Amino acid sequence: MKSDVKATQKTSDGLVFAGRTRLRGIILGAPNTTEAGVAVCLNGTTGSTYFQAEAPAGDVFAFNLPEVGILFENGI
Repeated sequence: MKSDVKATQKTSDGLVFAGRTRLRGIILGAPNTTEAGVAVCLNGTTGSTYFQAEAPAGDVFAFNLPEVGILFENGI
């Protein structure tokens, strides 16, 4: 069974959500036309990299993770 879905927006480094959570999808925008936008999702603030994605310069990248997504035990 799927549970509540929460959405947030980040424009700088830092925790997206503190605490145990699942990443089910991501939309990454790169408004700068000369540099790609990069998202690196760690398990907590200093943990292992669980997900990494890049949006081409001046574009948007959207990705839905299949099934139950990626579990982040210590926050994203």
